[in-house]
Amino acid sequence: MIPSMFRKAMVGDGSTLNLDFTTGVLDSRLTFTRASTTATYINSSGYVTTAGTNVARFDHDPTTQAPRGLLVEAQATNLLNWSASFATSGGTNNNWADTNITRSSLGFDPTGVTAAITFSASAGNATIISSAAIGTSAARTFSVWLRRVSGTGNIQYTQNNGTNWTTQAITATWTRYTFTHTVDHRVGIRIVTSGDAIEMWGAQLETGSGASSYIPTGASQATRNADSCVMTGANFSSWYNQSQGSFFASVQKNSTSAGHIFNANTSNSAPRIMMLYNSGWFLAGENPSGTNTPSLFIATGAINASQKVAGAFQTGNYAASANGLTAVTTSTGTMPTGLNTLQIGAAEGGYQFLNGTIALLKYWPTRLTNAQLQSLTT
Repeated sequence: MIPSMFRKAMVGDGSTLNLDFTTGVLDSRLTFTRASTTATYINSSGYVTTAGTNVARFDHDPTTQAPRGLLVEAQATNLLNWSASFATSGGTNNNWADTNITRSSLGFDPTGVTAAITFSASAGNATIISSAAIGTSAARTFSVWLRRVSGTGNIQYTQNNGTNWTTQAITATWTRYTFTHTVDHRVGIRIVTSGDAIEMWGAQLETGSGASSYIPTGASQATRNADSCVMTGANFSSWYNQSQGSFFASVQKNSTSAGHIFNANTSNSAPRIMMLYNSGWFLAGENPSGTNTPSLFIATGAINASQKVAGAFQTGNYAASANGLTAVTTSTGTMPTGLNTLQIGAAEGGYQFLNGTIALLKYWPTRLTNAQLQSLTT
């Protein structure tokens, strides 16, 4: 039985909240902020473009142009200078060094606006390597767009100043490649065969085990600030039932780090109800005593692939399903009350960001059945 106070907010399937982020329009009840002018995303034409300060980013697949939804990321810094020009001098942190490389310009880069640099090998094992000595013994991710222009020889990358090289197959289509490593982090590309040529653009080295959206740099490193997407007050209470409810989300995560899909809390603090990714999908709620229960492991979730997850909440009656799997359940935990804030893609206090995209977030003011949860995620 759905409480009468929520019936006006219901849509055809009985849900009272239906946030479809694939439309490219942010629901007016949400407040979005990001104090940064260096935030990029893939637009509906498949090109890398820049969003203004406090402007939500609606990301797309660069190949199919299919909408992925709202992009929500933590703060990140590109540790490489000259991310597009690969300049050999003038950087305050680092520059790039060419060996047996000839530069020219033939086509457009992934923005579709600016000419890309073509790197041709004037001899075998031609290299371009950053002089940045970032440090050792920490996970960092190197990402870069590459496109083959001519030749069939191996293209290789290094993350330790050329001590080791790994072959990476590339095509004639612009593609962003991602490599995670834990030592040295002096990154570069090698063209093995003399006469072969590639285009390269958008080099980025950042802390962590996944590539975030591209952060352009010039003569110094640059930082993209964190995203914040929040719903509060009457905009929240008009659809949320304090005694029971169910959430569904369609998401795509870009790294293996822990990240919240959503976090419903009390004025940016516990108690809370949340869904997050941490080496697998979890449904978690924190009861008024402060213990993080219930906590349900559902299944291992893939990175850089669409995932569907649903969870139902009611004191002593919790369940969750992901990607069509049979729902897991627990009778442990008490429904937290007094919730008044919804944070999308992050936890209260602005940590454990999703670092990915949310295509759809829905809520029902009643505890759906286990079979319904499984059906929603199939």
